[in-house]
Amino acid sequence: MKTLPEMAAEAAQFFRGEAGFHRLFCEMKKKYESLGRIGGTISLTNFTKEEKEAIAAFFGKEMTRVSLQAFAKQLDKTRFAGVSLEELLVHYFGEPLVANKERREAEQQEKAEFFHRFIAAYPSGAEWLTAALEHPSEYRLLHQAYAQQRDELYASLCVVCEALRQLPKQGTYERLPLFAQKVTGDPHAFDLHTFQGKLFLSALEFYSRKKYQLSSVEEVNELLQSFGILREDILNFVTCAGILAETEDGIHPVFSAACETNTALNVPLREIVGLKRAYPSKGTIVFVVENAGVFSELLSEAMPLVSTNGQLNLATMLLLDLLVESGARLYYSGDFDPEGLKMADRLVGRYGENLSLWHFTREDYFASMPNVSLSEERLAKLQSVLSEVLQPVKLEMEQLKKAGYQEAILPMLRKDIEREKTELS
Repeated sequence: MKTLPEMAAEAAQFFRGEAGFHRLFCEMKKKYESLGRIGGTISLTNFTKEEKEAIAAFFGKEMTRVSLQAFAKQLDKTRFAGVSLEELLVHYFGEPLVANKERREAEQQEKAEFFHRFIAAYPSGAEWLTAALEHPSEYRLLHQAYAQQRDELYASLCVVCEALRQLPKQGTYERLPLFAQKVTGDPHAFDLHTFQGKLFLSALEFYSRKKYQLSSVEEVNELLQSFGILREDILNFVTCAGILAETEDGIHPVFSAACETNTALNVPLREIVGLKRAYPSKGTIVFVVENAGVFSELLSEAMPLVSTNGQLNLATMLLLDLLVESGARLYYSGDFDPEGLKMADRLVGRYGENLSLWHFTREDYFASMPNVSLSEERLAKLQSVLSEVLQPVKLEMEQLKKAGYQEAILPMLRKDIEREKTELS
């Protein structure tokens, strides 16, 4: 007499030989995985004529829907009586039936074990990986990699955790390629366009306790710099004049000489990070402008000046940080276009009461004679401008859809500087 497993195997062999049943068995398996038990019904609406005929022959009548319970009862009326539908499906597919809920729980358990191995092995990255495990929606990069490229994730996590352990000591700096060479032997190991580079930034952002816009080159530079890593320290420079600076050895002779001769300086990040103090050579106000041409025009006034050169790079931000720390007040003037307002908005957010927006009123906007049309794409950038003081200009720009530029209000800027110069004399 055959055992039940032998009968189940024979039944599976029989149904495999009946092509008309295969789709039904696949659907029944899905139903079991969904419910975690034998139950539910299968619609035959989209089954072929041959499939419907095979099923009708099994039940002895035409069927439009098949319940799994009904199939089990019908199976019990055949020579395979005693074989449960669950056993039949197991033998038919040659693998255990696992409910989706159980499969997900098993996968979650496996993932947790994967992360916990790193948490135990690398204290340098433990807090970050714990957060990633507990908040998967905030760390999609890691979880997508776990699902799609687990081996690469494993290798990269080893490297990134080791990099976290070897970060430069506070107050010291290393250049990114040299740091990567030290940690991995490959100067390109943390190139920012690579998966490993992005993973490294994710870890640094977590330990910085701040949110960075990692699609922004300058914000990435700022994040790296906050951990003593410099990505580009020669071509990342700030243009300034009338600024004095000090290192640990005292007053910086180049800044001092430039002030004495009213010479403009392009100071690379390499030099900026070595400064301990920076302050205006006269008075307490530093005039900051967006455009190099305007800076050059105002240079003849021999007053403290900084140019952002159209973008707020890391060297500029660090110099402005030092100026504010010394008690200087920043007066910022920029273009009346979405990019200019965004930069002004960012500066307001960074320096707060230490910065005054310089000629950014509605009247100043119209004084700039706005006549350059703005595309809808550029106008959309205004949505992220949130500073209350910029809202009147933002609204006028959204309605007029025209850009005005700083060069048109140059006489007004010069007049303000001359007034300040007179008061100091």
